[in-house]
Amino acid sequence: MKQHKKYAVIVCNTCKQPKITETKQKTTKCMRCGKTLQLSKTSFVYETNTLSEAQQVIGQINASKDDHLDEFKTFLKKSR
Repeated sequence: MKQHKKYAVIVCNTCKQPKITETKQKTTKCMRCGKTLQLSKTSFVYETNTLSEAQQVIGQINASKDDHLDEFKTFLKKSR
């Protein structure tokens, strides 16, 4: 029986960059600052079974940091 991947959205403790990772991983590397993050010591902002849903969460996080959250939500509604 094939197991489905689970994805988590995490935020780097050092530079605050959001990232998607598979929940079964033990570590992942931040693409912005290069820090190795131990998932057992990192809080999951969001968990899902689909990569596309995790990508939408990353988009919302980035949009809210740049004060474009309303525009991003409008884009999501139109793309559905």
